[in-house]
Amino acid sequence: MIDMSKSLFFKPILPLLCALLTHSILAAEDAPATGNTRVGARVAIDGAPLFDDTIYDGATVDGAVPAEADATLVDERTALEISQQLTRFEENIAQLEGEFGPYDDSLLEALLDQARYLTQIGQNQEAAEAYDRALSITRISGGLLSEQQLPVLEDLTAAHKAAGDWQKADDKEHLTWYLYSRLHTPGSPEHTQALIDYGSWKVDVARRNLLGRSMRANAEEMASLQEVYASALDQIASAQVANEDTTVSAQQHFTLLLGKARTEYMMADYLIRTLPSAVDRHVSPYVTVQVCENVQGANGVPTRVCRTERVENPRYREMEMQKRLYEDRIDDTLREVRSSVERMQAILDTNPQLQTTDGVPAQQTLDEASGVYTELQQAFRRSTLFW
Repeated sequence: MIDMSKSLFFKPILPLLCALLTHSILAAEDAPATGNTRVGARVAIDGAPLFDDTIYDGATVDGAVPAEADATLVDERTALEISQQLTRFEENIAQLEGEFGPYDDSLLEALLDQARYLTQIGQNQEAAEAYDRALSITRISGGLLSEQQLPVLEDLTAAHKAAGDWQKADDKEHLTWYLYSRLHTPGSPEHTQALIDYGSWKVDVARRNLLGRSMRANAEEMASLQEVYASALDQIASAQVANEDTTVSAQQHFTLLLGKARTEYMMADYLIRTLPSAVDRHVSPYVTVQVCENVQGANGVPTRVCRTERVENPRYREMEMQKRLYEDRIDDTLREVRSSVERMQAILDTNPQLQTTDGVPAQQTLDEASGVYTELQQAFRRSTLFW
């Protein structure tokens, strides 16, 4: 509809048109209505809206489109634009493939653009496929240990996570950590940050059981991760003892210790929760057995004589050894948690204003870690009451 207030052609006759409309509408207002055919609009002289343009059947005089129709048109228009854009991506990639082959570097940017667009419109699985193809090109052109593939690998991992494909996301997290561990020296900032990110992911996988593994498998995963943390921390400690200039920040050092403490907490929690089923059963140290033997009588005839004896219970010794084994394992794990907390405290003593990578005060994080350690100790002591 033409906006008469802005049209140069209609503007000179607006006063006359308004006067004619006003006269006609006032006449219609005074005229009696016949059935449901009334379509006139009312005019309010005191400043109220000039038109009440709703007709009895629900249509509108000025041709306005209902909100539902607007939404449908917008959805159809958006779907058409998305389809056209995806077609352009496919045509561009097909043209490049025809000219240079399926693994040429010229395809890389086209595939990345396509993947980013697919991510924006929520097609994460399709985006992951495009990123995966781009990753293959970077590995072919730059080599299996090229640093060029790391940004693509990061985007590919994010796409898998957005699609809820946790196994593929875990595989790519492993690959990312493998590449960083080969490209950077242990104890360097890059290596340390990569371990922090990898460890955070693995702890989250185990805590939420994203891969559907058993508690034992998750605990073994945490034990392996704890060893990786310990090795990296030893590298940093050795550099400090040798007075070497380490560029690992206090924040990274603190976060690394925090990650190690989390793995140790999950290991201790698993051990406390999954004690052998026989540990909480009472086993007597001694058992009564019947001992029989043949004794020759006075007339030379052998007679069988039986008696009862109290002897050591072999199952008791076996159970005690099993209890001690579990107790030592839990003690060792709790000792590692305490050591990590103490080392975090030592860093915080020299950096009182330290914050974690999430912007949380390090003191608050340390207090939570200390509280977790105390809770583990209490849970362990309560469990031993039933041993």
